[in-house]
Amino acid sequence: MESEHFLKQKVFKLDDLEDGDGFVYSDDLLGLLKNAEVRSYMSNKYDLSKNIKIKIAKIDALYKLIKQYSTHFSLMRLTTRFDKVHSYFAINSDGVRDVYFDIGEGFTKSDGLIYKDIKAKAIYDAVNMFYEGRKLTQYVNFLKKRTRGDSLLAAVNESWNSLYSKSNSKNVPEKVFRILDDGKDKFLKSINTDRYNEYGITETFVLTMLELNKILGTDLAFDFKISSLALSESKIEIILTRDSPKKIEGVGTIHPSISIRNEDQGNTSIGYYSTLEFKLTKLIDGKLYLFPNKRIEDIKVERTMSHVVGVEYFVDSCEGIRDFFQEYDNFKGDYYLFKQSVDLDELRAKIEEKLISRNSPFKEVRSLQELFTRKNAGHIANLASLLRLCGKAELLDMDFDLKFKLRYLISNVLLYGRNDL
Repeated sequence: MESEHFLKQKVFKLDDLEDGDGFVYSDDLLGLLKNAEVRSYMSNKYDLSKNIKIKIAKIDALYKLIKQYSTHFSLMRLTTRFDKVHSYFAINSDGVRDVYFDIGEGFTKSDGLIYKDIKAKAIYDAVNMFYEGRKLTQYVNFLKKRTRGDSLLAAVNESWNSLYSKSNSKNVPEKVFRILDDGKDKFLKSINTDRYNEYGITETFVLTMLELNKILGTDLAFDFKISSLALSESKIEIILTRDSPKKIEGVGTIHPSISIRNEDQGNTSIGYYSTLEFKLTKLIDGKLYLFPNKRIEDIKVERTMSHVVGVEYFVDSCEGIRDFFQEYDNFKGDYYLFKQSVDLDELRAKIEEKLISRNSPFKEVRSLQELFTRKNAGHIANLASLLRLCGKAELLDMDFDLKFKLRYLISNVLLYGRNDL
């Protein structure tokens, strides 16, 4: 598959994955980990001196996916000074300019090797990380569409070089350029400091499977399943769902669930989030995920950390994840959509208001905007209609990062009656 396929997050339905043996061996899981310190600490923590069998539904199919996504690229952590780097445009096969970075010289601290003339396409937020300013980043992106963009970008580079030449060399930033290599092309993933640790999709997957295996070893009655996996080379979301549904008349069932997420793009975090999973009747593949973000009775709803935490902190953070399952009966009175006095059509209107606002991140998804209009949705008179409307939004094809924002918008409106992001 083309590398672009691995850069874009995709949702995998567990029911669509092949049925295999339903187990993997612990040595296979640990073999996914490239960092020896992480591998050693996990092995000791979960007592894996022997190669044990780990049984979790679909784990072997998931293992194959993780291995495929985590081995397509190799990663280089190239340390270099900003005065050794300049940007330029290159036209891709679609006739669109992409931003590239030309790194004159850098070295890898792990082995001391020196590399010269590395050219890498900027992906994710790399342009913003290099220019360290929203306005300048917007200007560079604006130049991509201009006829004279190449010469104007060269002027930007010249200005930076002039600034650095007048500065003391100690004042020139030196950072780690994280570069993906597929054997043919290189991609600049992010720009970070030495403190940034490589906790990626493999570390998150292996840690989650080992912790779940530990829980199952002490509580055979622990009923859960992996209900969803979203994956790219840098992002993973695993949703765990308890098999203890609560039926809501006319709506469907609601299940306690947990979202385990890691975004390894250089400026994001790792987290565990309490989630409410609605399985909606009268809607094919109808699911809706709501994310509580307020504590109720001192019960945690999330745990997050950055990629600069130590190995022990990262691994130990997975302990007690079962506590993030929220039982519906304990909290239904605290959520806005279940209150008797709520005008449900007003909640629809609050979602629509945010979708069509001037600075809306959803303005390019016209089908989403149209879905929530009064003309198309009609007057929302009951909870079932509102949830099914939101469930239809979940099914729309859109960038996965944008879908996360949509989930937060819908969650804030339905759970708390406000439409902020």
